[in-house]
Amino acid sequence: MIALGDPAATRGLVYDIDTFAIHDGPGTRMAVYLKGCPLSCAWCHSPESQRHAQELVLFRDRCTLCGACVTVCPQGVHTVTADAHTLDRERCILCGACVEHCPQGALAIKGYWTTAADIITQAVRLKPFLVNARGGITLSGGEPTLQPAFTATVLAGCREQGIHTAVETTAFCQWPVLKSVIDQADLVLMDIKLIDDAAHQRWTGVSNRQILQNAARLAGRNVQVRVPLIPAITDTVENIRGICRFMNDVGLKRIALLPYNPSAGAKYEWLDRPYRVEGESQSPAYLQELRDLAQRAGVEAVIVT
Repeated sequence: MIALGDPAATRGLVYDIDTFAIHDGPGTRMAVYLKGCPLSCAWCHSPESQRHAQELVLFRDRCTLCGACVTVCPQGVHTVTADAHTLDRERCILCGACVEHCPQGALAIKGYWTTAADIITQAVRLKPFLVNARGGITLSGGEPTLQPAFTATVLAGCREQGIHTAVETTAFCQWPVLKSVIDQADLVLMDIKLIDDAAHQRWTGVSNRQILQNAARLAGRNVQVRVPLIPAITDTVENIRGICRFMNDVGLKRIALLPYNPSAGAKYEWLDRPYRVEGESQSPAYLQELRDLAQRAGVEAVIVT
């Protein structure tokens, strides 16, 4: 079991905070996105969240190839020609000089360390708005259970202040770690991406056995299963039917279907990584078909748009 820490001393690595999030739980929420994830989903919408470390990103659509970064970088990370800007990321020491001197704002360091107290303070400042919007705070990722003490401490501190708490998780962790986090959450948003283990390993890099074992332990809690609908991978009738069958077997009642967002591929350019998934968002008719399938299987289903 992970003990709650001193909020002022418990630190976490965060890569973004959205104070007007509408897809991370009920109402309008303050969503805190933690850096680091044990999965490597081929379709990950936030590839900058995967590494549990700070990293330099290049927004290529902003870069004018001016070469200012070359001049100030002490490590020779940047090479700029008339046609391209390339980075030798292994040389980067994250000093931030290039970020500070880029006139176009084309460079940034993703990830910063903060304390649980800082996050709780921000949430308390927003409390009147969050309560009025019937929202709260959601810890997401990356994967919050990779930073369990920070996650649990933030959630506990916000709950003490009367703020609704939620955690979004892959549940790919040991049960005592997951329990220490979800015990502080009013709502658990849990991903089940693929019911077939071989397919899960192929597309996410890990087995789903531990995930499903943990899911079975969540019956009786306030849980919404979430399925990112990836064309021809997770959005098949077979996969949704299998997930619903599993949910019925273990007593989970609610599922959210998340349509594919084809804009994810642009972020991979920030990190000079290839994007392996192609396709378009599901049609309204097909989304309705999948929702109806889940409903017929006895699972309360919604489409998150």
